[in-house]
Amino acid sequence: MRHLVTGAAGLIAFEVARELVSRGDEVVAVDVGKKGGMEDLRALAAQHPKRVRILATDLARDPRALDDAKGSFDGVFHLAAIVGVKYVCDHPYETLDVNLRSTLAVLDHAMREGCGAFVFGSSSENYASGADAGTVPIPTPESVALSIADIALPRWSYAASKIAGESAVFAAAGKSGLAPAVVRFHNVYGPRMGPTHVVPEFLERCRRKTDPFPVYGEEQTRSFLHVRDAARALLVVLERALAGDAGITNVGSKEETRIGDLARLVFETTGHRPRVDSKPAPPGSVARRVPDVRRLEATGFRPEIGLAEGVRECWERLRPD
Repeated sequence: MRHLVTGAAGLIAFEVARELVSRGDEVVAVDVGKKGGMEDLRALAAQHPKRVRILATDLARDPRALDDAKGSFDGVFHLAAIVGVKYVCDHPYETLDVNLRSTLAVLDHAMREGCGAFVFGSSSENYASGADAGTVPIPTPESVALSIADIALPRWSYAASKIAGESAVFAAAGKSGLAPAVVRFHNVYGPRMGPTHVVPEFLERCRRKTDPFPVYGEEQTRSFLHVRDAARALLVVLERALAGDAGITNVGSKEETRIGDLARLVFETTGHRPRVDSKPAPPGSVARRVPDVRRLEATGFRPEIGLAEGVRECWERLRPD
């Protein structure tokens, strides 16, 4: 099979590309290279020169970005996006601009070239406002209404871009033969991740021996999924979409973890024993996040990497010699 993977140097997309080539598929890997990870991607291409081709191009800025990706793809994995709460809050317009323009550009290409399934990386942030307002259940199924609590709050630019992206995917599917496969990720983490998310951020503070150790929103909960499990889930989603079972799928773990408990797990893993400085959660940060994963589990998928094992793997990559 032949696939297009955008954001291919990033956390999730790189693992997807690696999974695809490991099973013998061909991948056109697209990434502009702004967030790092290109060394890993080039190494993958060097290992599989006949199955991986890299396009270093800007999907949001270059109208001819995909001119060298002609021909039909069995699967398009559109995972390129601006992410990270701090960056999004500091750059809300850029977040909307880049995320929307890149999505529309890849959809246009997929429709023009007659591709099979379009896997769009969306987000559990789409549920956050409803969860905090008590209007959606927890665990949260894919069928709930999506909402944004405060459209003026910069943080919500990311969710707005993902909700609009989902709508664009289904609109494109209605116009063409694309099978629409929206995946809503829930706190995916892994060893290649930069310190802009809670797991690598906590580990980086332990590496620096931060004490006291600030923990924001200690009572809040998240459901963490290791990136290799997330990549396996996306391949399952693609297979189901190509078989006629497209739609929206939560990709995450049903195991709910308090942020305070995550901090303690990180301390146990690293051996750093600081004094915890408990602080309020940032504005707009949802109190609980737990996906209803029955749709994904119905395919037979189960996560293989527990949180303790995953945190330990991340620490082994980060810790000083």
